Amino acid sequence: MIARFWAGVLLPWQAWEELRQIKARRYIVIPVMLNITFVYLLFRYGLSGYLIAQFTTLIDSRLPLDWHWIVPGIRRILDIVAFVFVTFMAVRLGTIIGSPFYAIIAERFDRKYLAYDDTPDMSFVWSIITAIWFEMRKIVLLAVIWVIGVVIQFVPVIGSFAGVLWVLVGSGFTTLLDYTDASMGRRNFTLRQRTALFVHHLPETIGFALMVTPFVSFPVINIFSIPLFVCAGIGLYVRHLAPTPGSKQPSV
Repeated sequence: MIARFWAGVLLPWQAWEELRQIKARRYIVIPVMLNITFVYLLFRYGLSGYLIAQFTTLIDSRLPLDWHWIVPGIRRILDIVAFVFVTFMAVRLGTIIGSPFYAIIAERFDRKYLAYDDTPDMSFVWSIITAIWFEMRKIVLLAVIWVIGVVIQFVPVIGSFAGVLWVLVGSGFTTLLDYTDASMGRRNFTLRQRTALFVHHLPETIGFALMVTPFVSFPVINIFSIPLFVCAGIGLYVRHLAPTPGSKQPSV
């Protein structure tokens, strides 16, 4: 059990070497460059800078003269919030546009670990379409998780503790969905099938989620970590989650 847990923990740190073995490092550079480009474009030319400028100008015009010193501080706080939001949006765009390159990496992982698998390769356009569809479904899922979390908060006595626990479980679950989609999405696995695989291989999936979730939550770091961890998620599937020939699909 502990060995399986550590196998999941170590996967993100083994991903770079795995990419070297399958000669796919050059494909991960493109999603990283896309992330950097989208962060720059959204922050430099997006609405956030304009809206912040308008908002701080409005505040400046309404404050008494002896309170104008607070405006630069407000501007800096808003810039930080905008940067966090823009970074999040940029890496999601980078993941969608970079999905064809993740598909190539997934195909190479398949050839190394799942020689018996006959899943067809995905085209460039279809990779992007499936990535968009996955992001749309994930937004709905996150909304459901959030609503349930709010409801749990009202449970007497245990509400606060249960709410925190629910957020942690929900974050780990969405992390697993996110970073294994490059492999599971091309096999058209349903949410129930994915959940069954996660539960069936719980030590590996818990270790992976505990290691990945913090690193992909911080701005700037996630620009570089997300592409690598997508590859680690592909490794999680092909090395631990993929059903072996003749085995029965786990169920929940």
